[in-house]
This record gives sequence, structure tokens and C-alpha cells, in this order.
Amino acid sequence: MTTPSNNNGRIGIREGGTSGAQARHILEDILARKSVRRLLALATRMDSTGKCFFERVCENYNNGALSGFARWKWRIPELLIDYALKRAKLDREFMTEKLFHHRPTVRALALAGRSVARYGLSAPQRFVAPLMIVWNITQACNLRCKHCYQSAGTRPARDELTLEEKLAAVDQMAANGVPFLAIAGGEPLMCDDLWPVLERARQHGIHVTIATNGTLLTKENAVRLIEAGVKYVEVSVDSTDTKEHDTLRGVPGAWERSIEGIRNSVAAGMRTGFATCFTNRNVETVDEVVELAISLGCRTFSHFNFIPTGRGKQIVDADLTPEQREWLMRRLVKHLQDGRINVISTAPQFGRACVAYAPPDGLFATGHAGSGRGPKTMVLSRYIGGCGAGRCYCALQPNGDITPCVYISSVKIGNLRVKPLAEIWDCALFAKLSHRDGYRQHCGICKDRAYCGGCRARAYAYTDDMLGGDPGCAKNQKLWDELVAANRNVVGCGTCHRQMPNRQTA
Repeated sequence: MTTPSNNNGRIGIREGGTSGAQARHILEDILARKSVRRLLALATRMDSTGKCFFERVCENYNNGALSGFARWKWRIPELLIDYALKRAKLDREFMTEKLFHHRPTVRALALAGRSVARYGLSAPQRFVAPLMIVWNITQACNLRCKHCYQSAGTRPARDELTLEEKLAAVDQMAANGVPFLAIAGGEPLMCDDLWPVLERARQHGIHVTIATNGTLLTKENAVRLIEAGVKYVEVSVDSTDTKEHDTLRGVPGAWERSIEGIRNSVAAGMRTGFATCFTNRNVETVDEVVELAISLGCRTFSHFNFIPTGRGKQIVDADLTPEQREWLMRRLVKHLQDGRINVISTAPQFGRACVAYAPPDGLFATGHAGSGRGPKTMVLSRYIGGCGAGRCYCALQPNGDITPCVYISSVKIGNLRVKPLAEIWDCALFAKLSHRDGYRQHCGICKDRAYCGGCRARAYAYTDDMLGGDPGCAKNQKLWDELVAANRNVVGCGTCHRQMPNRQTA
């Protein structure tokens, strides 16, 4: 079957296509009450140790190590929780392991509670601190990727944070209740400071993931990462073809070493992801790439949205057209529904595509890194889904700069050497990014903006306006066409777009 299109030849898009996508959950009505917001403020107020009452309740629930007065002190909250679990028909031991004693999850819930208490319930939700920070821990890398957003080099930058400053940064994350930290680069495994940073994060109970090119992911390093508390490793491989990958990565033999790194990670028992950046030169291979990831034992397939920034500016003609990206989103939704591998994407359109193309009881993206099943997940994705830049996520650069996103490294909000994280986060730009009604072009009026919002990095790269429309979305086709007509940094001036492959769609 050919790629479906509407009357003008463009790919057809269903808006809010899943039945019940806008349905309201009873919890939304509860959280919207002023009295509940006041209770949340009290329960999530952090003390001098960086914890709140809610976190204390969770860590002391079903805690066999408690004795004497401590056990009696937390007995009433434990009985109340037991009653609630019984009513909800949830297993006590399972919930203890997966929720109450899982510190990152508890920290995330506490942060969400503080955010609702301060800003009220909003779709999408504005957060009082980042849910996740992506830390480019070093500028050094052993590859020369043509699409590198960081323009990484062979050596660390001269102004990178010292080890003492790196550890202090992790302490600040913990003090602000940040639950998730993704470490990237450059190549993080080239950074000697990585290991003490991982240990400090483990001590604070922060959930850490690593993004790597995999060439240094030896058997020893894979085991060492597990011992350091890393929960997930994501390896970038951009093609099933060795030569094509090596050409894009700039180093002969890179593909073989990256694949070996994946095998080492999987064999060590690490939850491993396979990440690919699709361009108009490899998008038609999406099915083959996903199959390769599955065959290697990867549990997650991650699509990296191409952004013309860093060295990526030099290959802007490789960018996907809106039609191609929509086709890709539908293929990724199909693979997510198949259930053979988890699928995530840094393209915020993926959340909207799940709402449009997945069945009501299917799997839906909740953000760049999560997914779940059914209408309740759709409700959750309205609050944490879509682009998180400056709203629930930010980037930390090697020299301590805080930027809205790793793909918007030129916009520096503040530096940890000068200001604390909390002060940097509470800024005017991040407040604007948290309210999508102020976005321009179709991104500001889209019925699915709570699920998506468009990629702020793409908007900034193409229009110099961080609140502008995302020209990579088929709903902003008019904007894309205007940019093509103006010959302004757009894919080959519109002359080299490939036709989509003749394949079954999602």
C-alpha cells in the first residue's frame, strides 16, 4: 500500500483521533481543588535534608528495618496505604518495590505534587524543578559525527567543570528533587570524572541513564556501569549498513564497535536501548533498523529527531520533510503497538501520533522516555508529554551552562558556577515555554498541543524564534513551504526530497 494522503497529496493526519483522547480523569478534578493544592504543598515541602513528608512516608512504608518508636510513628500511614491498596486490588509487595521504595519514582511524584501546589494543574504541567536533566558531561568524543549537535572534539573543552564542581552539580540536583539524570557528551565514557559522578548520583537515589556511541562499551565497562547504579544505556547506531554508519560517524570501523558495545551491554544484564537519527537518506530503513535492535536483545528503540544545529547545520539538506516525518511517526507507532520492543522518540510529534493512530487500549507515549497503556496514560501524557524544554527538562553543558535543551546550546540561561540551579530554572523564558497557547503558527492553536507542542529546537533552528512553529510537523506544512520558497536553511531548497517508500503504513 502507498503512503496515505489527503486531497492535496499531503499525508493525512487525524487530530485527537483516538476515542476518548480528551476524556477527563477523576484525579484531574481532585488535583484542581484549592484544598488539595494546599495539602500537596504541606506534604511535599522539602526539609533541610532534601526530603519531604511524602518521601518519608514512602520510605517507611512496609519497612522491616523499623523498630520501636519509629515503627509506631509510621503505623497509621501504613495502615491507610494498606487500605487504599486493598480497595484498588493492588499487591502490597509489588507496590512496595515498584513505587514506595523506588526513590526516583517517589521523587518524581513529590516534584509533581510541589509543581501542582505552586502552579496549579495545567496541560502541559509546568514544573518547579526539572524532572530530567540531560548532562553533556564532556566535549570530548572519539567519533566525528556529521550530525553532532554538540560539535564535539577530540579533547575536553578548557572550561569544563572540575570534578568538585561536577559533584556539587549532582548535589544541587538532589537538593532540588530532580529524579532523572541522563548523561551524554561528547562521549561520556571518555570522561574520567564519570565514575565518581555516578557514585554521587547513586548515593542520592537519582535514576541515571547513559547515552553513548558504544565504541568504548567494553565488557568491563558494561559491568562497571551496572555496579555504579546506571539503569539504562543507549547506544547510537544510524544504519544497518556498516559503510553508511561509518561515513556518518566519521571513523572507519565505528559500526562494528558500536554493535559489539550493544552486545556487551545486553550480555551484562543492562537494560539497553538502540538509538537512531533518521534523515531523508535512511528513513526508509526504519523497519530494518528496528528489527536489528530487536535481534540484538535491545529493550528500547529510540528515535532521535534530526535538528540542524551544531555540525548538523552542515547537512541540513538531509532533514526529513513534514510528510516523511509523519510517515516515520506512524511506523514508530506501529512498532510500539506490536509490543516487541519499547519505542520512544525525541520528536514531540510522537505523542500526538500515538493519540491519533493507536487504538484506545493501545500503548501511548508519555514523553520522550516513557509509555503506557490505555486512556489513563493518555491523560498522563497531556501533562508531561511533548516537548519538555524549559518546562520539565533542561540541559547541563560541560562548562556548567544551563540551556533549554541539548539542541539549543547557544541559548544560555545561567551557569552553575554563578547561580544555583533553582534560581536559573525559575526564569521568564522557561515560564513562556510552559504555556503553549503562546506558541506561533499551528503549534499555538493545535488541538493536540498538550501532547506535543512542537520541537522548540527545530523552531529555533529554522525561524530564530523559540516560540515559533515547528516546521517539521505536517500541520505546519505552510510554514515549511514558506521556508523552502525563501531558500532559508531548508532541505535542499525543496529539490532533493525523496518519495516515501511503497510500504504498509501503521
